[in-house]
Amino acid sequence: MLQADKLELVFSGEDYFSRTLDIIGRSTRQIRLNTYIFTDDATGAMVIKALKDAVARGVNVYVLVDAFGSMSLGSHAIKQIEEAGINFRKFSPLFVNHHLRFGRRLHHKILAGDDKEALIGGINIEDKYRVQGDKTPWLDYAVYVSGPVCHYITYLCGHFWEGKILRIRPRIRQSYYRKPPISGSTGGIDVKILQNDWLYKREDISRKYRHVVMQAQSSIVILGSYFLPGRRIRNLLRKAAARNVRVQLILQGASDVALVQKATTWLYGWMLRNNFEIYEWEKTILHGKMTCIDNNWATVGSYNVNHLSDYGSIETNVASHNPDFCASVKKELQRVMDHSVRITYPQYHQRMNPFQQFTCWMSFHIMRILFKLQIALLSRE
Repeated sequence: MLQADKLELVFSGEDYFSRTLDIIGRSTRQIRLNTYIFTDDATGAMVIKALKDAVARGVNVYVLVDAFGSMSLGSHAIKQIEEAGINFRKFSPLFVNHHLRFGRRLHHKILAGDDKEALIGGINIEDKYRVQGDKTPWLDYAVYVSGPVCHYITYLCGHFWEGKILRIRPRIRQSYYRKPPISGSTGGIDVKILQNDWLYKREDISRKYRHVVMQAQSSIVILGSYFLPGRRIRNLLRKAAARNVRVQLILQGASDVALVQKATTWLYGWMLRNNFEIYEWEKTILHGKMTCIDNNWATVGSYNVNHLSDYGSIETNVASHNPDFCASVKKELQRVMDHSVRITYPQYHQRMNPFQQFTCWMSFHIMRILFKLQIALLSRE
């Protein structure tokens, strides 16, 4: 278990990006930014300017973006970044020696400053996640942490920058990276940094999800943007509901990936038959990944409950039993449910005409094939 001074839920929009600029502005030695999507729109330009200003102050800045997710980041923007003195790399290039390469994706989103503070979550550097005029940002979340835990977060970012394998075994790494507290730091909040990187046998998040669902006593609330659980987690959720645990799922009403949404909808019948409560968020695109179990364990991060996050992507989540953090997560989950549409069995049957049933069934099986193909390609690396 690692220690933090502060542990706060952060919301997409002004909250997240003002904190981003604050961390960059306060840093005096080193900034590490890892992200899946980095675009050169207004939000990207704002962050690039802040990073340039940090370099001008003598701060070492390292930006690592996913080669697939950040394809839209133009060569002109990359040239500006590199000419400003920002250390920039793309993770897992799509083409190596003129050959197409299906590598795992860097899906986590981390900003760390000076080993003192960090943001970890699911929010990309893109206009969609920031307030623009009268537009509402996509619904997403991150966690702000400060204190000794940030040493370990910086360590993670450094390993991915160097392309190294995390060889510190999970049982050892907590004590290995429990460095002396920063001056003025109390480190009074227990927190865990969980990771998934299946290629190198790291399944912290997947295993923890299975464990906490198996141990749940009263409630499971999952907010998931691309919710397509595998057979193991589905069975554990079904067994939890059978022992009178209240299972509530907050899912996408509007989606940016129609295929995944239809595949998820195919599971609605099974979910409702097993007494799951389903809520669809329709106000904006739901992109968040957040869970609270029994009101005493909560996690927020980049991990989606599906096989792609289990086997094809590098994911990072923050998890804690801290009562204040759990209360803030549960309060937000309740707020979202209160403003969502609950899907009942009659509503589900009304919307599922024969054509919808066929398209959802096809989408579900297409996604299964794509997941298996991804795993097979990764196994060859």
